Amino acid sequence: MPAALLEVSGLTKRFGGLTAVDNVTLTLNAGEITSLIGPNGSGKTTFFHCLTGFYRPDAGSVRLRNGGTAQELVGRPAHAIRAIGLARTFQTREIFGEMSLMDCMLIGRHTQTKTGLLGAVFAARRARREDNLARQRAAEIFAIFPGRFGPERWGEPAESLSFANRCRLEIAMGLMSEPSLLMLDEPAAGMNPNERVELMETLQNIRQLGYSLLVVEHNMRVVLGISDRLIVLDRGNKIADGDPQDVFNDPLVTAAYLGEDYDVA
Repeated sequence: MPAALLEVSGLTKRFGGLTAVDNVTLTLNAGEITSLIGPNGSGKTTFFHCLTGFYRPDAGSVRLRNGGTAQELVGRPAHAIRAIGLARTFQTREIFGEMSLMDCMLIGRHTQTKTGLLGAVFAARRARREDNLARQRAAEIFAIFPGRFGPERWGEPAESLSFANRCRLEIAMGLMSEPSLLMLDEPAAGMNPNERVELMETLQNIRQLGYSLLVVEHNMRVVLGISDRLIVLDRGNKIADGDPQDVFNDPLVTAAYLGEDYDVA
């Protein structure tokens, strides 16, 4: 059995008397799309924040395998966690609106480059080589989104994009860091049905390229269309974990979404 890509053990986050994430333990496997679902307020975004260094958990361990080595993420700052191999998107599209599409992509590459400010001055040839390689990689990633980010658009400001294309750009920026695990927070939010279908195809293509994804999503058509596995949180607790169809038929999941008095029949 291959080693787990991500191992979360006993993860807990409290805000005063409220326990937002309560002793959550799970593992994620490489090469899969795992969706994390749950009612509003179930702790999904807090869980994301704890994994990526935006919140420091009160207890627990998060270990990410990058290559052959698993590294502890708890206690590291967000930029260090991204450099280890965990990238994410946000519910609010976090792009650099006044920058060009290409410049946004180059920023997404910063954890993979070695030339800093001094290097750009004293090792200009190496800096140019890194910049050229980064631009080539950006072109390859843009090609994952056919018809959206052709070369004629690379100089356009990111703020000129439609809402759906801002989401696509943020995913592309995440891929620029070559993550072991890409975490997407509600990628289908604000999209129309056709855009959601295209998003599902894109995420499947990204998985086929060898990336692993953890997705928080409320649209159940998208969840069922992309997921190899489904994990459910409710009131900070993990209540289900497994095959998507089995999870959807779990009475605990039905009760969490529809109320304990709901008659499935």
